Amino acid sequence: MSLWQRHRRRFAGLLVVLIPLLMMSSKAGAGVGSTGFAGQIGLGVMGSLQTLIHTPIAAASGLLSGWFTGGAAVEAEELKAEISRLREEKSRLIGVLQENERLRKMLGFKVRRPELELIAGRVISRDTTPYFRVVTLHVTSDVPLAPRMAVISAEGVVGQVNRVFADYVEVILVSDPRHRVDAITQRTRAQAVVEGLGHERDYHAKLAYLSEKDEVRVGDVVVTSGMGGVFPPELVLGTVATVERSERGLFQDATISPSVDASRLDEVFIVVGAK
Repeated sequence: MSLWQRHRRRFAGLLVVLIPLLMMSSKAGAGVGSTGFAGQIGLGVMGSLQTLIHTPIAAASGLLSGWFTGGAAVEAEELKAEISRLREEKSRLIGVLQENERLRKMLGFKVRRPELELIAGRVISRDTTPYFRVVTLHVTSDVPLAPRMAVISAEGVVGQVNRVFADYVEVILVSDPRHRVDAITQRTRAQAVVEGLGHERDYHAKLAYLSEKDEVRVGDVVVTSGMGGVFPPELVLGTVATVERSERGLFQDATISPSVDASRLDEVFIVVGAK
């Protein structure tokens, strides 16, 4: 057995007594600005003890701080990911709700007009130039489609079929200069022909051949007359936007704002017949 193992209790007791004595001796024997030999020993021992105690405490404190800091960073990243996921989910749900609302309106239109035979189509592209206003539809149907068939939505008239390519249909809009349809004002039954203007910044059309004797006001609703056999009667075309007396004196100059917002068009009907 070694000397330390045999006398460790005595050494420990001696240190307990010696350290306070050394500290007092240091204070008693040290002058201002000087430190005695015993004081130096005491300070050295105390410094060593403080180092032994402070070092593990500082290490533990740094470790805990690292744990907390690292944990907060992980939680922040998890929260960011969760917020991103919730935003994406919100966007998806809004899209689903909007689609459901559009389909609900289309179903309601079919219920209101049961005499019409309709084929559904989805807008897949838009081609709007200063002169032509065209949308392309994707249509899946066994019913043959042909040019000049009426294209409508729950809000009113969209336009007419221009060309058919297998499952794709090109449609000219009400605002296209090539589009013409017989119309009447709903309030006074004044007759006119709606022709597209091809404006670059809007989808407006004009009321051609509107007699100067007819009473037409801004805000009047314009609907299809049913003449010509292309469009069924009483489909909404739009509302009167402007009315002016023509210089020729025979007709009035009037424009309409289409009831269908072609820039936000998604689903439509093609009228393939009537019962």
